[in-house]
Amino acid sequence: MNPPRADGPSETRRKVRVGRLLAFGYVGVVAAAGLARAFTGARPDGFLGLLHLSTFPGSVLVSVGALYPLAPLGPETDPDPDATGNPFASAALVTAGAAVNALLVYGVVRLARALRGGSR
Repeated sequence: MNPPRADGPSETRRKVRVGRLLAFGYVGVVAAAGLARAFTGARPDGFLGLLHLSTFPGSVLVSVGALYPLAPLGPETDPDPDATGNPFASAALVTAGAAVNALLVYGVVRLARALRGGSR
């Protein structure tokens, strides 16, 4: 006779809910920080470097996968968001990087559960 698992359906739902809240919270905090930087003038400072570091590797994947291929089309798609003159470009880049990071973590968790034989 197998002992009952402590990780029942309600516990699994709670873990999924907490994971989603953490992912949305992370993306929201990065978006708010990027927008705060854009509204305050987006001057060159160390804050953008901190935002890029907090969204690594997602911001790099967005740059390489989306911005670099579009760069030959015009100056509006310059991979350096501050070179475009649009202060909200860097906010969009780091927010997209945070979203990519959340999706990467989701994929890793799903892969680990599939390899372990978990149901969800």
